[in-house]
Amino acid sequence: MFTKLRQAVSVRLIRKIQQYGPHKVQVLGKTYEISKDVFNPKFYYTSKFMALHIEVKPDDEVLDIGTGSGIQAITAGQTARKVIAVDISFDAVRFARQNVRANGLENIVSVLQGDLFSPLKSEFKFTVILFTPPYFNGMPKSGFEHSLYDPGKELVRRFLREAREYLNPDGYVQMVYSSIAEPDLVLKMADGLGWKNTLTAQRKTLMERFFIYRLTLN
Repeated sequence: MFTKLRQAVSVRLIRKIQQYGPHKVQVLGKTYEISKDVFNPKFYYTSKFMALHIEVKPDDEVLDIGTGSGIQAITAGQTARKVIAVDISFDAVRFARQNVRANGLENIVSVLQGDLFSPLKSEFKFTVILFTPPYFNGMPKSGFEHSLYDPGKELVRRFLREAREYLNPDGYVQMVYSSIAEPDLVLKMADGLGWKNTLTAQRKTLMERFFIYRLTLN
């Protein structure tokens, strides 16, 4: 019951920020424009937290699933050789492309519209896959709600099943998750699908604790 209450409070706060918050913000020295239907990277802790812990090398090819404003793809693109960013939301893709151009990374970062790995060719392989999944329990009814809700953790389960086909043997997945969304269940699911997890960072906020996991194939 307490978890449901915290999720409900978090969703309500998110909706208020999306509706009334600024639509042009700066995060880690970069400028991002968004709409009310694209996650604001300044006011959601996961965006900056994830970006601060991205570790890529100059020869890496990176995939960013659920790119939203493009903050993770743009952060990775400052170092990596190539980045592909994907989002299911047409609005997110439009603003992510705009933010990539505004930050001068259009020759490195490409943004595609689609559901998880659907817009990618099967031969694509990546050394790093970044994943910022939705984790509230509910049924998405709009484009923006796909960034909030993952009913029954079906999206994260599907990601874990499909990601192995796009990851280099020595590559890894970096995923952020929340204490209010039963992360132990996700880790158990990952273990059952052949993933080894390492906790690389965590941070407590007023409402929840966030974790960053590095997932590698067993």
